[in-house]
Amino acid sequence: MTSILSLLCGAVLGTRYRVLCLPPVIMLAAIAIAAFDQICGGSARSTAFTVVAVGVELQIGYLVGALVTSLHRHRARSKSFLAIQ
Repeated sequence: MTSILSLLCGAVLGTRYRVLCLPPVIMLAAIAIAAFDQICGGSARSTAFTVVAVGVELQIGYLVGALVTSLHRHRARSKSFLAIQ
């Protein structure tokens, strides 16, 4: 569940914001995960693994979202360029 949510959040960030938004989002996610695992009694190893996994998945989602947006804009430009000719 965390993986899917991280990928979707990263994709939304990739369609809307620049890459500089990722470090604060990853830090907030790491703090939230650490707090949740502390409350639930998770081990430090599982917390660290989850934080790293969420950070990587946010970055992958961001990349996918940015690529989709870029391709969409490129297709829109090429269609408008062909319409002008």
